[in-house]
Amino acid sequence: MSTPTAPEWADVLHRALPMAALVPAEVRYFFVSPNGQYVACTTSALHSVLIDMQRRRYAAFADWSVRALTDEAVELESDETRMQAFPVYADLWQMALTDATLPWQPALG
Repeated sequence: MSTPTAPEWADVLHRALPMAALVPAEVRYFFVSPNGQYVACTTSALHSVLIDMQRRRYAAFADWSVRALTDEAVELESDETRMQAFPVYADLWQMALTDATLPWQPALG
């Protein structure tokens, strides 16, 4: 059963997805940062995409799922860890949204 999405969040998601050449049917779940600048989603192909709405760019992460998103950071979880349902998340990765090593790419749409 899916959880209803606030209309304003759905609107942000629909504006963000073309930037990374995604469509709503590919999104399993998503987060919107409190200030609305970032959208992070995990797709049905089990990879995650972080979209910067203000700077019109995105970063893709193969084999990672989004666990949390704030105005300052994104937290990802290894798909291997999640699939095995470990009681302790050993493979978490938290990156500041200002981190220069984020693999940003220009928006596609």
